[in-house]
Amino acid sequence: MSDAAQTLDLGAFKHVVVPIGVVIALGVARIVTAASGYIQHRDQVRLSWAHAAWSAVLFLWFVGLWWISWGLRSADAERWSYFTLIFLLIGPSLMYLAATLLLPEVPPEGELDLAGRFDAIGRPFFVCLAVFVVWLAAAEMLLLAEPFLVPKRANQGLALLLFSVGAVFPSRRTASVVGLLVLALAVFALATFRARLS
Repeated sequence: MSDAAQTLDLGAFKHVVVPIGVVIALGVARIVTAASGYIQHRDQVRLSWAHAAWSAVLFLWFVGLWWISWGLRSADAERWSYFTLIFLLIGPSLMYLAATLLLPEVPPEGELDLAGRFDAIGRPFFVCLAVFVVWLAAAEMLLLAEPFLVPKRANQGLALLLFSVGAVFPSRRTASVVGLLVLALAVFALATFRARLS
């Protein structure tokens, strides 16, 4: 960013990030509502630790997206446009789509097998996550002017590789292994991430 670069004033910044926050809030609400439904109808739901791990990963990512959106306030005002807002909505929307695929409503009758869910939705679920990782890296480089070679790109590259494996070989077993690895990666990233709201 040049010395003459200007950032959006705080009022304008709040205006453009509200839609992003709404999609993120809907994603968190989806996770909490689904968990509540599964608890209330536990006699109809076959729970799965892999499904719970993926729910935790999505929750952490939604909260992480909200947290890092504050960094957008320092983006050059010249980079903001109608299309910038559309681009910024893509990432949270992909996450929301992944959450709706992962967290179906409990059917009125019959059983909901959450472990078996990955056999049905594995490919689109992992494609959403893979595209999300590419979107995140692009957003950081284009809007926050981060260089391509930073340590977190290694985490993003590993996540992209794992999601690609999940998309090519969609199954509950793949989802279980990838879920454990991604949860560990997410916890590591959160433990080493030092973002502050200053």
